[in-house]
Amino acid sequence: MYDVKVHLKCGYIYTENGIEKSATYISPKSSQNLNYVNPDVIASRLANEILVETGRVVKSFLYVGKDPVKSKS
Repeated sequence: MYDVKVHLKCGYIYTENGIEKSATYISPKSSQNLNYVNPDVIASRLANEILVETGRVVKSFLYVGKDPVKSKS
């Protein structure tokens, strides 16, 4: 059995101009073998990626999930 490549996705809360807001994020990077990774590691990876991509600091996550990578055919 093999692990499917996936894109991580999440809903998160951040603060902008003193106001709490929520947003969704889908990682453009594909990942695999996530069944064996600690959820805290996945959350930390997403939080760092969101900071780099959007400049937003994640206060908390609403959910974390994954979408299969769609083949280009």
